[in-house]
Amino acid sequence: MPFHDIFAPKDMARIFEGIYPQWDNAVYNGYLDRFGLPFQKKIGEFSKGMKMKLQIACALSHNTELLIMDEATTGLDPVVRDEILHIFMEYLQDGERSILMSSHITSDLEKIADSVTFIDKGKLLISGYKDDILESHGILKCDKSELGNIDPKDIVSIRMNNYGAEVMLSDRQSASYKYSGAIIDPASLDDIMLYYVHKDEREWNS
Repeated sequence: MPFHDIFAPKDMARIFEGIYPQWDNAVYNGYLDRFGLPFQKKIGEFSKGMKMKLQIACALSHNTELLIMDEATTGLDPVVRDEILHIFMEYLQDGERSILMSSHITSDLEKIADSVTFIDKGKLLISGYKDDILESHGILKCDKSELGNIDPKDIVSIRMNNYGAEVMLSDRQSASYKYSGAIIDPASLDDIMLYYVHKDEREWNS
């Protein structure tokens, strides 16, 4: 939730100190310094990125075991996003803490997530350990005339284009033996999510 514009970071420290038993002002001030956030400046004068960093600083300063974050890096430039993700990784290092984060930025999830769950319009598309999902899926590129040679059970969905077809396969290792002459490229989380969104269509145009 956004903080009220009339407050300053120093005010947020006093507020949260009275709410969270394990609130740590030293940790909080350290994040303010790290993010370059002025201690006494009104939040209403902050940029969108500064407001997001202040919320994250507050979230990380009361020693919680589980953080639930909604679009925590949205609206931040790539440099700041990378810094925030690095801080999240530091926060998780002791193995005693977890972060449940919703995000449309799949590249962020590739960097820090252990497990991922894709949901589209309230429907669960795929869920599991990130590395397993990335390792098991692959994209086979072929001519449209060759699609009949691919077992439908192996196919998530097919992206058609002017040059041929790109087929998302759910078991890349097995497919490498079944279709030994084909080139099967690794898939990113972004690719996998896109193909699963179109799974019911079977074939779709890019």
